[in-house]
Amino acid sequence: MGITKSKLVYNILLNIPVCCILTVTAQFLGNKAFYCGAADFFINFAVSFPIAMFIGLVIPLVWLGKWFTHLFGVKNDTYTHNPAYRLLATFFSSLIYSCLLSPLSYLINRLIYDPSYPIGQYALDCLKTIPVMVGVGFAASLFFDIPAYKVAHKIDPDF
Repeated sequence: MGITKSKLVYNILLNIPVCCILTVTAQFLGNKAFYCGAADFFINFAVSFPIAMFIGLVIPLVWLGKWFTHLFGVKNDTYTHNPAYRLLATFFSSLIYSCLLSPLSYLINRLIYDPSYPIGQYALDCLKTIPVMVGVGFAASLFFDIPAYKVAHKIDPDF
């Protein structure tokens, strides 16, 4: 499936707020002083947003969401009027995003801020943050998904 205008708009409208929330969360998780400077925020957002857009536009998340919900026997013909499907599909998408976005963002940050950081410690730190990032991404996606979907649906009723 190609990249349609509605898919692009949906991903932009969803990824901007979700990436902002995940960026702040990641900064707080990685910073013992709980300081979130503007420069750090914008660098991290500039790293995470293109990665999130790539994931959302290239990986067949709708198909994967339907496959995942089918494993639980959940009817998956409609997204907005089926809470079980929406919760499971959003959780699985958040898991995919977090497992790809967190390590890549974390690696780029380590290369920018501390290239001498030990790779073993990098992997451990990254693994410790993924559960929190999945939870925060899941909650943020649930909140911002429907407004983004409604705008994309106005562009293309088949979206």
